[in-house]
Amino acid sequence: MVKIQGYHTCRVDGGWSYIWKNAPFVSEPNDRQWFTQGYYFWTDNEYFAHQWGKDSITGDYAIVECLVEVEKNLLLDLVGSVTDQLHFQKILTKFDQRLKKANPAAKATVNAALSYYRKLAESNKEVFPYCAIKAQDEYSKSKVAFIQYKKECLPLVTRQQLCLFEFAVTCIKSRNVIHPEQFKKNCISSKR
Repeated sequence: MVKIQGYHTCRVDGGWSYIWKNAPFVSEPNDRQWFTQGYYFWTDNEYFAHQWGKDSITGDYAIVECLVEVEKNLLLDLVGSVTDQLHFQKILTKFDQRLKKANPAAKATVNAALSYYRKLAESNKEVFPYCAIKAQDEYSKSKVAFIQYKKECLPLVTRQQLCLFEFAVTCIKSRNVIHPEQFKKNCISSKR
């Protein structure tokens, strides 16, 4: 079992009681979602949850801290597993080749490939058995050279996300509203 601390950022629409009862929220079903539709979390620390709230939500935002537990073989870990990265590269290449047969100018995206394989998995789970994906993008606050005169660098403050597919909602084992402070206080007092 893999345990991941996740931070879900959302609008404050509906007030603290609505957030307390309903968050985290499933993302919209559209092709703007990096890993298709699901519950999105920034992992390990609330830092990027706050950044996302400030940069992407007009007005106030809330953050819900959740403990997510996923069986290791059901997590496609594109951050911590080279084996999973190689596997995803292989299925992405297969998807790209299929796409190019239909349209030579087409280029595979993560979202399109995941949409395709998730659709196939509806009739055959072995094709794509995962219920969650953990990945990171190229964002990094700083890159520090390991040694002088070499190009290899250590990226610091990597931005990692977990997408838990909507059918795996039972993997969310706990949740607490941690921002804004007033929502947090209201939720703590309602637990008593």
